[in-house]
Formats: sequence, C-alpha cells, structure tokens
Amino acid sequence: MPVSNSSPLIHLSRLGKLGYARQVFSSVTIPPAVRDETIEAGKSDGYSDALNLERLEKDGWLMTSPLSRKSQELAVDLAEVVGKGEAEAIALAVETGERLFMDDLKGRRTAELYRIETTTTLGLILELLSKGAISKMDYERNVKDYGSRGWISGEIIQEFIERGRSLE
Repeated sequence: MPVSNSSPLIHLSRLGKLGYARQVFSSVTIPPAVRDETIEAGKSDGYSDALNLERLEKDGWLMTSPLSRKSQELAVDLAEVVGKGEAEAIALAVETGERLFMDDLKGRRTAELYRIETTTTLGLILELLSKGAISKMDYERNVKDYGSRGWISGEIIQEFIERGRSLE
C-alpha cells in the first residue's frame, strides 16, 4: 500500500481524480502529520478537498498509520531538512518499504537516499492513464489544468503531455 504526502492527495482531489486513484490503488496510507495537514487543517481552513479525504478515510481507502518509535526518530531527524509531513511520510515509506507519493523535490531527493521509489502528482495522473482509469483527453485536460494552477513549470507539463500521447 503506497504512502502519500499531502500535496498529491490535495492536488488529485482538486482535479477530481481521487475516485480514479481509488480504482488503481486498493488503499493509500498516510502518517499522522499528513492527516493533520490534509484533513484537520484543511477542514479548519474550509477546503472541500479535506472533506473528500475524510470521506475516503471513513470508507477505509485512506488509512492513517502511526509511526514506529524508530520511524518517529527518523522523522525528527528528517524534519531538519524537510517539512514535518514530508519527514513522516518518508519515514513511513522507509518503515513499510512502499512507494511514496510526493511532489516536493527536496523530499523526493531525501527519499531516494533511502532507496524509496517516489511518484509525483503528474506521475500518478500518467499512471491513471496507463492503467485505463482515465482517457487521453481527460489526461491532457488534467495535466494542463494542473499546470495552469501554477503548480509546475511549462516544460514539465509539456513533457507529461508528450509522455501521455506516447502511450498506446
């Protein structure tokens, strides 16, 4: 079961793709700090994606997993380099040996030091396309929408559009 940081869940929710992700991934796990960022803080700030994530949590698709003592110690060390949510997500991925959904470049590079495979939001959308959960037209629209929100550079957006077009 993959581990996720906050931003891929938030972005997939805002793009309307969490339901499709649910078709591809049987469940996703998050550490407590990511739950606090996505659900608790999101609800306090009035974000509808927080309610979407809370509903998926109640349905059992999104699961919060406490960190072991060793992972808690690793997360404290990592929090000197990356944010608390990223640190806990990396530590949980190290503990479980699972793939990590993370957009933050510094966080992904840190995870790679622990040989953790990472996937960004755009990578997840591409995976939804490759597994037939979304159409090419929907894929391109979502990649462009993601880019129009200023979340990523135009070059990377173009790269992902081309990658989607090259899939058979």
